[in-house]
Amino acid sequence: MPELPNPNILNPFVLMDPSVAPAVALIVMAASVSASFLIARYFFKSYSFSGFGYLLGFPAGFAFLGLSYLFQYASWALANDAVMYPAFFWMQVILQSEGITLIALSYHFKNNPGDSGKVTFRQGMQAIARYKLKHVLVVVLPVLVVSVSFIIPSSAFVSAPYFNYPRLADLSFVMTVFNIAVLGYIFKSAIISLVKAANAKLLYAPVAFALLALEQYSLVLTYFDNSSVAFAGSLAVRVAGLALLVYAMRHAIRMAAARRRDLEIEA
Repeated sequence: MPELPNPNILNPFVLMDPSVAPAVALIVMAASVSASFLIARYFFKSYSFSGFGYLLGFPAGFAFLGLSYLFQYASWALANDAVMYPAFFWMQVILQSEGITLIALSYHFKNNPGDSGKVTFRQGMQAIARYKLKHVLVVVLPVLVVSVSFIIPSSAFVSAPYFNYPRLADLSFVMTVFNIAVLGYIFKSAIISLVKAANAKLLYAPVAFALLALEQYSLVLTYFDNSSVAFAGSLAVRVAGLALLVYAMRHAIRMAAARRRDLEIEA
């Protein structure tokens, strides 16, 4: 069996002090997964109540993010396993990028006139099928870009009996840059939604996505210099961004409930 490359190039948790890494990894994973699935639950309830098709990407996207954080922890916990360690790392990269892309697609449909009507899932899929070519490209191209990341790491199975660690590390870097670009689009779209709603409380959403973009930027710094400080900063801003989104969703739900009560009183 050939000697494995330095595992630091994959999961940055191994850069941390071994005396604190297990506790930090578990706490951050639990907080990130819980917040992501809670946000997904809030968005799904919002979709169930309103029927707006564009909301479907939000719960799926945040569910994928939650799973990516779970796989990140699993890959670190199995860092000595030559198969599961890179395999779980690969799953983390894929799920995170797919989740962010689904959130961006939801914002795309939300902010485009004619895309945010009250529709069922099937009607939404039919609407996408009838879309003009230029709009189809705008919607489908990001998904195609993310799907390419399935092909690149999978080639490691064909070219060698073990995962190609440097290739996976480079894939992670490319997809991290991709995530920053997509989160930038989400930030801009969240600002547009804020302006349309004329509600200052919605400012929490773009700030939260800006924090998630900062997390990805910190991971880029970690990729170049293996800095445990940059990685710790990425974990801190990730948890802060997700917590802010949970707060924003709870506020939005309370506001919606208050409006419903007002309508019932008026009736």
